[in-house]
Amino acid sequence: MMTKLREFSKFFIIIIALSFIGLMIFQWGMNYSGKSNQPQFVGKVNGHELKYKMFSDLYQQAYQEQRARSGKTQFNDSELQQLRDMVWERFIQQTLFKEEMEKLDISVSDSEIVYQIYNYPLEDFKKHPSFQTNGIFDMNKYHAAFGNPNIPWHQVEQIYREQIPFIKLQNIITSTARISEKEIMDEFIRNNLKARVDYISVPARKFENASILVSDAEIEAYYTAHKEDYKQDEKRKLKYVEFDIRTTAADTSHLMSEFKGIRDRLAAGEDFNALALEYSEDPSVKTNKGVIDYFKRGDMVKPFSDAAFAAKKGDIVGPVETSYGFHLIKVEDRKNEKGEQKVKVSHILLTVTPAPSRVSEIESNARYFSEDAKDGNFEDIAKKNEYTVKETNFFTEKGNFIPGIGNNPAIMNFAFSNKIGSVSGLYNLDKKGYVVLMVSAVQPEGYKSIEMERRSIENRVRFEKAKDTAREFAVKIGEKVKTGVDLKTITEQDTSHTLRFATTPLFTLTGSVPGVGKSVNFTAAAFALELNQTSDMIETDRGFYYLKLLEKTAFDSTAFNQQKETIKRTLLNQKRSLIFEKWYADLKEKADIVDNRKIFGL
Repeated sequence: MMTKLREFSKFFIIIIALSFIGLMIFQWGMNYSGKSNQPQFVGKVNGHELKYKMFSDLYQQAYQEQRARSGKTQFNDSELQQLRDMVWERFIQQTLFKEEMEKLDISVSDSEIVYQIYNYPLEDFKKHPSFQTNGIFDMNKYHAAFGNPNIPWHQVEQIYREQIPFIKLQNIITSTARISEKEIMDEFIRNNLKARVDYISVPARKFENASILVSDAEIEAYYTAHKEDYKQDEKRKLKYVEFDIRTTAADTSHLMSEFKGIRDRLAAGEDFNALALEYSEDPSVKTNKGVIDYFKRGDMVKPFSDAAFAAKKGDIVGPVETSYGFHLIKVEDRKNEKGEQKVKVSHILLTVTPAPSRVSEIESNARYFSEDAKDGNFEDIAKKNEYTVKETNFFTEKGNFIPGIGNNPAIMNFAFSNKIGSVSGLYNLDKKGYVVLMVSAVQPEGYKSIEMERRSIENRVRFEKAKDTAREFAVKIGEKVKTGVDLKTITEQDTSHTLRFATTPLFTLTGSVPGVGKSVNFTAAAFALELNQTSDMIETDRGFYYLKLLEKTAFDSTAFNQQKETIKRTLLNQKRSLIFEKWYADLKEKADIVDNRKIFGL
C-alpha cells in the first residue's frame, strides 16, 4: 500500500497543477530573436503584462504537465502550438477572473477549505486505485490517508484555495439561472414523445434542369443580395520541401532482434507483464500492464484477433503485425460466454522506428537547407540539392488546415506572420519527418469576384427557380389533399411521377427523419396534427410536403416523474454554462488585450 501511495505521490505532484481551474465550466520550440526594438512582453490584459520569461516558464510547466498526463516524451509542432495557445488563454482567463473576484470581494476561509477537502475529493483521488475498493472510490480509504506524509496535502490545499473563489465567482454570475416546470416538460416531450406519419413530397430537384435559363442580370442581382456570403479572409500559399523519415528493412530486422531478446527473457522465467511495462509502446500499458480483458472475435483488428483465437491458453505467439505495429501476445485465458468464445490476453507492442543516426542525418539536411534558403533562392537551392519543391493551394488562417500538410498551428502561425519570400526553420511533421517552408503568395482579404462564383450562383438561381415551379405544383396537389383523397392514392395518380410517398418510422421532435433529414418545419407540423389529420403544405430546404399523422405516443407521466429531476439538473447546468460563457465572452470583449505572440514567433 505504501509503495502504491509513493508512486501516486510522484504522479499527483505533477498532475495537480492542471487542476487549477478543473472545476470551471470552461476547459481551456519558441523563437525569440531578442531585438531591442521588439515589445518586452508577449501580451497584456488590462495593463497586466505577460513577460516573455514568464510565458516561457508557464509553457515549460505546461509541457511537463502534459508529458506526465499523456505519457508521451515527444510532441509534434501542432501539439506544441496548442500548449502555447493554452498558456495564453490561461493568462487571459486568470487575469480577468482575479480582477472580478477583487471587485466582488471574494475570499475563502480555512474552514471552507478543510470542509471541501474532507467532503469533496479531487477527481484524481477518486480515480486512483489506492483509494478504491472493488473498482469503486472508497471514502474511508481517502479519509484514512489524511495522515500520510507521502501525499502532498499542502499542494492539495493550494488547489482548493485557488478553485473555491472561482466556484464562488461562477455561482454569483449564474445565480439568476432558473428552470421552469414548462421547460422541464418541453424537454421531456422533445426527447420522449414520438410520431409516425405518411407523407408525400414534391422535391425541388425534380424540377431542376439545364433548360432553366439564368440571365446575367439575375446572377448579378443574386450576387449583390448575398455579397456577404462571398466575403473571404486573407489567403496564403506556401512552397515547401519535405524531408521524409522512412523505415527500412534493417529497422524491422532490429525490431525482430528486440523481440528475440524479450522471448529469451521470458524463457528464463521473467514475468510477461513486467516486460510489457518495460518494453511496450502501448500508452495504456502503464495502467493495464499489457492486459486486454476478455474480448470476442471482431473486437480487435483481424491479425491480432486471429492470432489470439488460434492459440491455446498459456501460448505466446508473434510478433504479429497490425496497423499499430508488432505485437507479442500471451493468451491468459479462454472462455465460452453465452455460446460465444472469448479470450483474455497480455501483449507487448513495439513499432518500427528509423535508426537514430538516420533521423539525425535527415534533420541535419533539413536544417542546412533552411539556413541556405534563408540566404539564397529557395527553389534554386532545392534544385541544386535535388529536392522536390511542392506548393500548397491558397488557404485561410481560420480554416486550420494547410493543403498537403494538414492541421499544424505552428506552420499556420509562420504562414500568416511572415511576408512573401520568408523561409522557415524546420518543422517536425510528427513521425513523417521534417519540412522547410517559404511564403510564396498572399491573397488579400476581400470578396470573391462574381466571375469566380458565376457557376455556383447560376446553379443556386436555377434551383430557386426550380423550387418556385415545385411550389406551384405542390399547391395544385394541395387541392386534392383538401378533398380528403389518401396521400398514397394521390401519388399513384400522379402520371408525372414527381411525387414520392413514404411512411416514416417513429421519430422524436429532436431527431432526424429517414428520407427527410432534420427539419424543424416537418417535425413541428407532424406533432401539431391530431390523429389521422392531414397537414397544410410544409416547406423545407429540399421541397414541399403534406403529412398525415398515423401515430403519436401518449405522454407518460410515470416516466416524466422519474426523469424530472435529472432533466432539471441537466437544463440548469446547460443554462448556467451558457450564462457564464456569455459573461466571460463579454468580459473578454471589453478587456484591453494586446497580443504580441506572432512577433515572438509564438
